[in-house]
Amino acid sequence: MQEWKSKLFESPNPELELNLLGLPLSIAEGTRILGICYRTWKRWNELAMDVPEYKQQHIQMLSIVSNASANPPILRYQVWVIGKIGEIYSQLPNGIPKKWIAQEYLRTKVDEFTQEQYQKEQSNFESKKYIESQYIKSQSNN
Repeated sequence: MQEWKSKLFESPNPELELNLLGLPLSIAEGTRILGICYRTWKRWNELAMDVPEYKQQHIQMLSIVSNASANPPILRYQVWVIGKIGEIYSQLPNGIPKKWIAQEYLRTKVDEFTQEQYQKEQSNFESKKYIESQYIKSQSNN
């Protein structure tokens, strides 16, 4: 699994035993998780608007911000979509215009970018982390 997914799915403060994964983030935090710059975020965010659930989340987050010129908060689902777009870009060869290919992929595979898919991936990550922690405990007890 890519490093950005680990950063995205791990609880920011596991020692507090609070599930903070549902709380909104700033775009700055999203770019830090993905290891991209703000300009790249803006370009990929434009592509992500082709994903209906992403666009709906964006609209909901915009409604939270009273100042229309301020950046709205984002959800981890949105970071995940942007990260998946980054994965598309990373698979394409250099020297060709990537935007239209990524756009076409998003349009034809929109079902891969749903909140349900995000939740499945998050659940798989949590299950894997739990299994790993149990294995480590069993090894330390031997």
